[in-house]
Amino acid sequence: MSSEEIISSTSEQEAATKLRESFLRSIRELSGFECTILTYEKSSLKAKFSSWKPDGSEILVHGLETPACVVMDSALLRTPDLLAIQFENHLDLP
Repeated sequence: MSSEEIISSTSEQEAATKLRESFLRSIRELSGFECTILTYEKSSLKAKFSSWKPDGSEILVHGLETPACVVMDSALLRTPDLLAIQFENHLDLP
């Protein structure tokens, strides 16, 4: 591996690290905000966003309200089952 390839690889790793850190900071800023979640079953759920599993496979929400008006104190939702998450308020993320 040439020194140019090593430098390029290192700068790519640094860029990826900065992007990942920025993404995780942004996700942390979303905690506590009301959101609407659309599922693949075309259900619309209301909840307060809490956190996202670091590998992106699940999200934790509180006060989840289902279309049948069932309210759960907290729920863990698998992201492959979700189409979209829309936050009710305008958010300025870092």
